[in-house]
Amino acid sequence: CYVSFILSIVWIGLFSYFMVDWVEIVGNNIGIPPVVMGYTILAAGTSAPDLISSVIVARMGEGDMAISSSIGSNIFDILVGLPLPWLVFTLWPTTPDFVKIQAAGIWRSIYILIGTLVATVAIIHC
Repeated sequence: CYVSFILSIVWIGLFSYFMVDWVEIVGNNIGIPPVVMGYTILAAGTSAPDLISSVIVARMGEGDMAISSSIGSNIFDILVGLPLPWLVFTLWPTTPDFVKIQAAGIWRSIYILIGTLVATVAIIHC
């Protein structure tokens, strides 16, 4: 059971690595900047599994499960996907320099994310 899970994560990591390279190559060949390709193609590619699983369980009559799957995925991305790389970089820095965040509205964005999380949990809980 654990071996299957670990191998699944390894396969997802390998395919993700190659998918990013392939999308960048295709974008360079047709003249689309890598940033635009990342925002569109890769974003759609990462949302497709959530869409498919939500449609499958919704057709089974489990509408609550479909909604919680899509919301739970986004909450997981915000709470684990964003801070985990920063934690790893902080614990094992490759350079002695600090990362300086140069965004004027970063605190506003953080408060909006936290507010959205609190509102989502409150709505689902009630």
